[in-house]
Amino acid sequence: MRVRCCPGAKYFPASWIRAIAIAAGAGISIGCLANDATEPNGGGAVGPRPVASVSVTPATASLPVGATLQLAAVPEDSAGGALTGRPVTWASSDIDVASVSTSGRVTAGAAGSATVTATSEGKAGSATVTVTLVPVAAVVVSPATAALPVGGTVQLTVTLSDANDNTLTGRPVAWSTSAPTVATVSRSGLVTGKAAGSATITATSEGKTGSAAVTVTLVPVASVVVSPATLTLPVGSAAQLIVTLKDASGRTLTGRPVAWTSSAPTVATVSPSGLVTANAVGAATLTATSEGRSGTSALTVLAPSSSGSVPDPTLLPVASGQAPNLVAYLALDVPSQPAGFSYNDPTTGVRVWKVTSSSIPSANSGAGHDYSDGPNEVSLGWGAGNNTHTILIRGDGMAYYFVDFTRGAGFSNYRRLPVQPKQDLCVSFSNLPSQPRVAYILTGSQVVRFNTATMQVENAGNFPIDLSAVGAFGWLQHDKTDGWFAGLTADQTVAFAWNSQTNELRTHGESWLNEGRLERDGRYIALTNGNSTFRLWDLATNTFGPTQSDRINFWLGHNANLRSQWVTTDVNADAPFDLDRYDPSGGQIVKTQFLSNSAGAGVHHSGNWVQSDAELGGDLNRQWSFMSGIDAMWPGVAWMQAIGVVRSDGSDARLLLHHYSINPVYFADPFAQASPDGRVVIFNSDMNGSGRYDLFVVEMPLR
Repeated sequence: MRVRCCPGAKYFPASWIRAIAIAAGAGISIGCLANDATEPNGGGAVGPRPVASVSVTPATASLPVGATLQLAAVPEDSAGGALTGRPVTWASSDIDVASVSTSGRVTAGAAGSATVTATSEGKAGSATVTVTLVPVAAVVVSPATAALPVGGTVQLTVTLSDANDNTLTGRPVAWSTSAPTVATVSRSGLVTGKAAGSATITATSEGKTGSAAVTVTLVPVASVVVSPATLTLPVGSAAQLIVTLKDASGRTLTGRPVAWTSSAPTVATVSPSGLVTANAVGAATLTATSEGRSGTSALTVLAPSSSGSVPDPTLLPVASGQAPNLVAYLALDVPSQPAGFSYNDPTTGVRVWKVTSSSIPSANSGAGHDYSDGPNEVSLGWGAGNNTHTILIRGDGMAYYFVDFTRGAGFSNYRRLPVQPKQDLCVSFSNLPSQPRVAYILTGSQVVRFNTATMQVENAGNFPIDLSAVGAFGWLQHDKTDGWFAGLTADQTVAFAWNSQTNELRTHGESWLNEGRLERDGRYIALTNGNSTFRLWDLATNTFGPTQSDRINFWLGHNANLRSQWVTTDVNADAPFDLDRYDPSGGQIVKTQFLSNSAGAGVHHSGNWVQSDAELGGDLNRQWSFMSGIDAMWPGVAWMQAIGVVRSDGSDARLLLHHYSINPVYFADPFAQASPDGRVVIFNSDMNGSGRYDLFVVEMPLR
């Protein structure tokens, strides 16, 4: 007999089961039994069959990100029979890769593998789900075309899509350029223009590519500036012009072709690099052109400086607030050049020579030497055409040297003085044209007469003068005839005056004297003291004139009753920031102000008065004076950080050169001093903050 399952049957009493068994043995069919009936329970009833396993289908599955799949879970008994109505719970081993709903629907979230498990009555079955990325079918770069200037940038973006045009994210993208010299591209798609031209920028992902066409253009030149804007050169000399190209935003442009032309090639020619050569006296306009834009420099060519003998400041450019041409100066690399190196000042074209270097002789690394503070430390001209001058070289903490300088040729005979001066400002060259190779040296307690040609002491007349009775002296000076000599004790309490012709020695004591000054006619010594006043010691009468009070810290200028020599002046313009000339007149000291407010607070200026030119009719108010300083003068007044010459009445100012000292302190002053004949000028420079001060000499233009 066969027993059928009866739907809905729950359990049967034990007596029923026995009856069914007997009937079965007799081949009798007994109705239906429940399909999950088991043997009796402890109470005599039959309970449901327990879940022995769970079957999940499909057992493995692969689907792309974003797709879904329905899994089926069937609880089974120990015989493998399906059990229905049993509760099933679902879980995923990695919900980021594949999540599963309570009904078994799997959603692919990210590439990877996850195990999805169905559990019923403590029994579990699982399926392995592999999630794959939808393959990239298309790569689109935006914008498809782009134009940018050299130095400019543009950001490209990329869009990835599948075969159904669905946008894909999170895929790696590699960027490349077909012409890296024209345009480069970063990992993020930022394109930078490098040079004019075209480039294809390509984005690649999973073997698929997209691209953008990029055109790089030059930013047009908007302005051309040529430096210096004005230039003066003697015939036969050369100077380098500097051109600066800018765009409309004022940004400097490089790498553009520049064409140079001269309006008067017979006067001056210009090379493709901007090097100007002066050929003949006259004027020329030098033009630099780039991309249709032009800039100019106005050139004046003067007669060669060697053709004349008289220094003429009017051959220099008018001072008009010119600033140093630092670009051109740095290109010369002056600090590393040896002694004997020469160059043309980038602004004025005058020829400048380097007297010292790091080894010839040892340069002064601490501060410049105060050449403008009194004595003649460069001689009158001597030799052929009076074109050679002997220069005193003095560095901080080192021995004194002489060197001979010839205009247009350079240096010779660097030599150490066998007779060393007692201290600073104790050597002065003769003012007499008949003995340009004689110097006076205050050494020990004596003033001796020294021959710079033989390098021997050659005392004559009343030399030497023994000053041991009055103590050690400094600040040696003498008049234009080498007659009266003057100086000061080291403690600045006694001034002396000695007449080399009569051998008369005079002294004057005062609580504090500061650098008494003997004027070149040999009559007056200007004495200053700690009260910032001064008075005149009249050597003709051996009397003292009236005291002049002034807010100038130290009055160190000479009187203007001058003829035939260039005269040193020295002014500390603490207040009222002007430069003044004083004349003894009728027993009084008459002050004449010139170049008012030109210096700026605390600026030290020094220079040399120039002889009255014949065409001035003896009007001393029209004399020239060398001026130099830390910031002399401010732009808009005369010049900036420069050395120049100024009329004593302030009516004219000419620029000689820029000295390129950038340290705004007293000891960075160029301390310019001219030779007594005005043909050459010596000065200090720290060469744009090189850490060393060297001595230079410049050739004044001659007529």
